[in-house]
Amino acid sequence: MAHTNTQLSQWLESKVGQTLDIRKGELTHDEEISDLDQIVLHLQKVAIRSTNHPDDYVAKEELVLEGEGTTFTEDGNVPLPQNAYEIPLLGELHIHQENEGLKVVTDRAVYTIDIQHS
Repeated sequence: MAHTNTQLSQWLESKVGQTLDIRKGELTHDEEISDLDQIVLHLQKVAIRSTNHPDDYVAKEELVLEGEGTTFTEDGNVPLPQNAYEIPLLGELHIHQENEGLKVVTDRAVYTIDIQHS
């Protein structure tokens, strides 16, 4: 499957107009997943944005998924801020196809992206 930022964005661009179910888990130092977030987003646009930040902790590139969405939290559901969801592209990307979706592993998080069927 895709192993570059460009291939990942192309896969996502092929999903424009569809609703994505995105789950993000932060990776701990022990490679354990913690702090799980869930976002549902009606994808309207995909972009890769370059950042020019001197700090190595900040990603040099991020994948921006634009569209109306909802973040599901323990405290309730909230609209996605600025109708955009950003995935920092840190370190090596490991991308695996899972059913109709993708699993994307960066240096700091694991993202599972599935297509929602109505």
